[in-house]
Amino acid sequence: MSETRSHERPTCEVCQKSGATTVAKYTRSPWPVVACNTCGFVYLGRVPDYEDLSVNLAWEKQHAEEKARRKKTNKLARFDALTRFRLKFGKVVDRVRHARAVGAGGRVLEIGCGGATRIPEGPTPYGIEISEGLSKKARPIFEARGGAVHHEPATTGIEKFPESFFDSIIMRSYLEHEAQPRLILERAFRRLKPGGTILLRSPNYNSANRFIMGSEWCGFRFPDHVNYFTPRSLKALAQSIGYEFRWMNRMSLFDDNLIVELRKPKQRAVEAPLASAYAETAV
Repeated sequence: MSETRSHERPTCEVCQKSGATTVAKYTRSPWPVVACNTCGFVYLGRVPDYEDLSVNLAWEKQHAEEKARRKKTNKLARFDALTRFRLKFGKVVDRVRHARAVGAGGRVLEIGCGGATRIPEGPTPYGIEISEGLSKKARPIFEARGGAVHHEPATTGIEKFPESFFDSIIMRSYLEHEAQPRLILERAFRRLKPGGTILLRSPNYNSANRFIMGSEWCGFRFPDHVNYFTPRSLKALAQSIGYEFRWMNRMSLFDDNLIVELRKPKQRAVEAPLASAYAETAV
């Protein structure tokens, strides 16, 4: 494998301020985990370039490598494995949430669709997937239902669609991978119809499991998990763009993931206060 191309993130995506402190207990060289000095948002201070996420650091490769590493080195793996039954139940709940979120018709975009789709039958499905291999697998599935898949970074792929084009968007296990979460949420806002929604799921940095598992928490994946949202930081980011914010799993302390619905108001609201007014819990 060729050397990974990467770059520094100069500012916090939540409050847009510069200046961050390394969280040494979670950092894995050469990928520093840092906390914003202004609002406390935790993120990867150096991230891979988009080009490497297409093949060299594609999700399916990283997932397999991380699974093998955890099995070999994680002393708490048995404890984690004993609670994995929750994932099967979670998939059933996910299917119900997706069906409710997208409705029976219209156009739905799935960002980070992988090699298939979570969009239920009914709507016309569209997808964006940065992994070259997974996008090839997904393309015939989407096209058979009248939709399409774009293989490129989501920040540019979403610009291929006109404004107010989608009834809803699914971002499941995607935003933690995106080095520019503010940019993609801004561009998604413009592509949603008034009243349109985003169903979003991302690892919960404030979960009880992170405090138990420490650096072996399942939410840490290097270098493809680049954002570590808490309920407060995700809400601050979304509201600063103009979204209405609604929890889908209020007992988020006991869940490894945050699940929320972001809604584009039917009428544009007054600008939200700056996200930097929010402060995180201690890391």
